[in-house]
Amino acid sequence: MALLPRRAWRGEAGVAIAAARARSSRGGDARAVGRPRSDDRPLPGIGPGFSESVSGATHGRIGGVGRSRGGHVIAVLPELILSGTAVVLILVARRVRRARSAAPWVVAAAVAAAISLWAFPPASSTTAFGGTIAGDRYARFFGLLFSGNLALASLLSLRHLDSERVPPAEYFALLLLASTGMMLAVSSVDLLILYLGLELMTLCSYVLVGIARDRPAANEASIKYFLLGSFASALLLYGIALTYGVTGATDFAAIASTVSRNGVTRHPLLLAGVGLVAGGLAFKIAAVPFHAWAPDVYQGAMAPIAAFLSAGSKAAGLAALPEQRIWSVIVVALAALSVMTGSLLAISQSRMKRMLAYSSIAHAGYALLGLVPGTPEGASATMLYAFVYAFMTLGAFGVVIALGPHGENLSGYRGLATRAPGMAAVMFLFLLSLTGIPPTAGFTAKFAVILSAVRAGYTGLAVLAVLCSVV
Repeated sequence: MALLPRRAWRGEAGVAIAAARARSSRGGDARAVGRPRSDDRPLPGIGPGFSESVSGATHGRIGGVGRSRGGHVIAVLPELILSGTAVVLILVARRVRRARSAAPWVVAAAVAAAISLWAFPPASSTTAFGGTIAGDRYARFFGLLFSGNLALASLLSLRHLDSERVPPAEYFALLLLASTGMMLAVSSVDLLILYLGLELMTLCSYVLVGIARDRPAANEASIKYFLLGSFASALLLYGIALTYGVTGATDFAAIASTVSRNGVTRHPLLLAGVGLVAGGLAFKIAAVPFHAWAPDVYQGAMAPIAAFLSAGSKAAGLAALPEQRIWSVIVVALAALSVMTGSLLAISQSRMKRMLAYSSIAHAGYALLGLVPGTPEGASATMLYAFVYAFMTLGAFGVVIALGPHGENLSGYRGLATRAPGMAAVMFLFLLSLTGIPPTAGFTAKFAVILSAVRAGYTGLAVLAVLCSVV
């Protein structure tokens, strides 16, 4: 039933939402009354809480509208800390030279503050800005993931800044702003806020890919990324416009209630709108056929930036992608094409970063397996996969960075067990996890998404995923 991001998924609760909106149409804001409780969005291993979502469907947004300004600030305090730190770095670094050397420490303090706020929020559930932002468990889970991604990417970047002659203040400011966009996207319960968050992430990513201006490959990758990314952003925005034109709303609950009442097949424009939104989001996770940017960008960008995008951008896109039953055929096609294309092309690569890029395409397909059934359990498996994959790929890129120029090509790994046995063992462990060999975390995550596909009756797709894992 659900056609919008999984935070709108409530099983049969959409009927209750539609009824609440119908009752409220005689007075007040129908969409405000019809919003489900934001704290019921499913997490990895956590169900959607059907009974609470039904009972809270008529109360969720009222609290958000009446919230004080202090409540609005608290709801987005981690994002404000990161973006405020980015602004301070840019302003101070232009006047104080010593501030450039202190930039990593400033970033570390900001990340620590954001992690503490995500881990120990001041309120159990917070909605703000008219109910368009939800500081619930779903947002906190991904907030912690993006904070960890930012911290590790910043740590991996330290040895590259001097050698690539990259200005540290501007570099870390862009990392902070890109992470802010990721957090804003997963905290949103409105299509426009989702778009703004994703665009903030993407615009900063364009600059980060080409920030090493002395490298022609980085400049070329940045231009390609910008051109393809602009096309995907246009698809996403056009899809939002079509969806709004049919439903008259941009918030997820109102759109879900419209679909539950009328269905999607009666509105070709709504069908096209949701399809364009899904296509724009598929670009963020580099799913086939929206994957062309990934190999060139990963190869041309500095390794820390490739790691940052591989983990963060994919997690942000997966967090926003819809879980849907009506569109299961399209999700199956995206998953199958991504798994096959990524796995087959990865084995023919001679450069490590390009191989990891095609591996990320295959992993996008595996993550999509959890969305095929259109159930909260499958979505939870996808979220677990996104979490595990983020740290697997960050670890693999960390070894590439530690090996320096020798880590760029596969030939540089010959004899690594003799030269650096510890490094070889760590890389072997990360590659085992990326492949999905037991008893690694990668096996657990891959088993969860494949099992969700089998339980939904997609045995052929599950067999294909297992065969591609062997490749």
